Amino acid sequence: MKIISNIKKSIRPKTGELNSKKLDLIDYAFQEVIPNAQSFADLGGVWGVNGGYTFYILDQYSMKNAFLVDTDFTDQVTNNSRKHKNLTLIKSNFGEKTILKQIGKIDVIFLFDVLLHQVKPDWDEILAMYSTICNCFVIYNQQFINSKTTVRLLDLGYDEYFKNVPHDKEHPLYKSLFEKMYEIHPEHQRIWKDIHNVWQWGITDNDLCAKMKDLEFTLKYYKNIGQFGSLKNFQDHAFIFLKK
Repeated sequence: MKIISNIKKSIRPKTGELNSKKLDLIDYAFQEVIPNAQSFADLGGVWGVNGGYTFYILDQYSMKNAFLVDTDFTDQVTNNSRKHKNLTLIKSNFGEKTILKQIGKIDVIFLFDVLLHQVKPDWDEILAMYSTICNCFVIYNQQFINSKTTVRLLDLGYDEYFKNVPHDKEHPLYKSLFEKMYEIHPEHQRIWKDIHNVWQWGITDNDLCAKMKDLEFTLKYYKNIGQFGSLKNFQDHAFIFLKK
């Protein structure tokens, strides 16, 4: 496969919020894999970056339609969106099947740091859902390297769970997680075990690639970015899958 550093890098935003490796991945996708793409959807792209990757694409590439889907929008996202008439904000959990109809047929789906959070529908069901409306997936995910198969992290138990997530046991959200595991979360109206706000999965490369093969997508780009923070069992991996 081609080396991602060989591509022409677009003008980068002056912000510390955005990951340069993800920007490289975006540039590679639009320049090498899907140069004729005219539409995309950024799923769960608000948290921590204020929709930064969506706005980067809109600033650098010509798009007819763009969608940013998340459960919460910041004032910064709302204000920036007014500059882009081709952008639609959808306030919802992207696991809802109704989102597919709102988006319609599209060229590219971006899933940055979100697959490992998806439960009911699970991460593989999300891929199956969106494979029906897109031609390409661009994925950047924290992948599990301590198992041959994907694991549900909460099934590992309290001690092992906190060895494999980047959050302290006293974090307000995580402190209540095991105590209220099967209680209904007031905001999400589902049990605490099944909320997307916490780490849910240790997804392996083999399982991810096998799922995409079953969905008739071919791996066009892959890169191991390296260990994720202090978690020895997780690495950041980048993927681009194209429909056969």
